[in-house]
Amino acid sequence: MKKIITAVIIVALGFNSNGQGNEKDFRFGLKIEPSFNWLSPDKAEKFESGGIKMGFGIGAMTDFKLGGNVWLSTGVAVDFNGAKLNYLDNTITDSSGFYPGYFHYSSGQSSGIVSVDDVNTALLDTTSTTFSEYSFLKLKERTIRAQYVNIPLFIKMKTKEIGYLTYFGQFGLNTSIKTKARSTDAGDIISATNLASSDLDDLDIEKEVNLFKLAGSIGGGFEYNLSESTSLSVGIVFDYGFTSLTKKTSDHVIAIENGQPTTEFESYTDQNNKANAVRLTIGILF
Repeated sequence: MKKIITAVIIVALGFNSNGQGNEKDFRFGLKIEPSFNWLSPDKAEKFESGGIKMGFGIGAMTDFKLGGNVWLSTGVAVDFNGAKLNYLDNTITDSSGFYPGYFHYSSGQSSGIVSVDDVNTALLDTTSTTFSEYSFLKLKERTIRAQYVNIPLFIKMKTKEIGYLTYFGQFGLNTSIKTKARSTDAGDIISATNLASSDLDDLDIEKEVNLFKLAGSIGGGFEYNLSESTSLSVGIVFDYGFTSLTKKTSDHVIAIENGQPTTEFESYTDQNNKANAVRLTIGILF
């Protein structure tokens, strides 16, 4: 995390050194971005949004003048956000039911979620004793904490300065690249071999979350002139998710059907959960 933030600052300083000679056509600055994040599941019979989670971002922003009052706005930021997802299939509990869950391995200093492939390998290996060290959790809630590098690309349209204020509207795309993904899970523990509740607080779900996230963005705001070349920029943007935060097919979450399979477990599918956000951007432009 420290390395990424340092890189953002270096980028901002680089913009400073390159932009001094053309101040009117190019502006740079630093920003912070508190955000409100939530998921919109496609499969309402399987998932529901668990509500809004707060996030926070920090980074550099740049504006390039295209002509008149039209600017190209971009930059780079580190974004720490999250989302909560509720799994609804766990309400069906009879022998013909269908619900999601996963196996958790715990032995000595080693613990974590077990992939579907590894579970099937252990299940089919009649000589293995490893399977006795697995615990099964029927999954109800998952709170995702993800870290991204965001690269926005907006068209920004500004008014002329009115007093000390310049108003703007903007639209475009926000591309996010995942750098980390963790979760806190809740559910019914069906079997509990060496499984403590703390084991579910900081799970590695890198393989459950897509590497890229793309959203369409629209918003607006104002710039307040602090001095001849420095302005306070305040904006609000709505991000509408085009892509799913989670992978469609899980590497770890298992679809349990008719009690338990006789041969092998199958991966949980249809995890199409688009990420939306409202972001408040506060920055200084030079």
